[in-house]
Amino acid sequence: AASAAAEGPSRPAVPRPAAAMLYFWRVPATFALCSGLFLLFCAVGGYRAEASCSRVSLCHHVVAGILGAWIHWRYSEELQTEAACFGANSDYPAVVVLQQFNLGYFLYDTVHVAVWDQKFLVHHLVAIAGVALSDLANVFGLANAVDTWITEVGSILYSTYLVFRTERLYVFFVLSYTVSRVYLAYWTVQVLRHGINAVRGRSMLTFPAWAPWLSMTVQVALLTVNTLFLSSHWRKLWRRYVLGTGKRGQKDRSE
Repeated sequence: AASAAAEGPSRPAVPRPAAAMLYFWRVPATFALCSGLFLLFCAVGGYRAEASCSRVSLCHHVVAGILGAWIHWRYSEELQTEAACFGANSDYPAVVVLQQFNLGYFLYDTVHVAVWDQKFLVHHLVAIAGVALSDLANVFGLANAVDTWITEVGSILYSTYLVFRTERLYVFFVLSYTVSRVYLAYWTVQVLRHGINAVRGRSMLTFPAWAPWLSMTVQVALLTVNTLFLSSHWRKLWRRYVLGTGKRGQKDRSE
């Protein structure tokens, strides 16, 4: 069954002890790069902490979104199969780069979130857990790449809105975010399908026995967090345009 797949022939895996320090070098490098950009925006640009973080986030969203979309295009055939969830990350170098880039960014931004913006704490912890455990299991990297570009589409628009804060941009963000989350729901169904097949022992690939459960849990958690975030913005639009209690063109109290 699933354990049989998990006990299959050996495969390339994440390096151990000393070699792992070099394998994961992009994580601290990204953390340092994002921290440096934050200080640059504060010291040179003269922006406050929140505005500086928004600009760093926008930089990350653009880079991660482009790389994730390229991976989706480059490996579109593999993404139609169970390799999307259980193909070895180490077989796809660009996936490894994206995973570590994302992990370094989320570790950096969690510092900001924990201090100033706790509403994103659960989202960041889910993201960190998903990426870190994916690296540990050496699977689910391709699926994470798809999740990345889908989520970054909305994140780019949200960060842009936080920078410029115009009413039209906010409405455009909510509508675009809705479309991208509908696709995220579709992708979640595909991940669940592969995960269920793996649990039933129908997979020919090698992976840890806990990997299918992890992939399904993290994917559902990601969709849930994003759906809750989306619903909060639709409530804001409802208050502004239907109930007339929000202030158009100004920052909503709950933002």
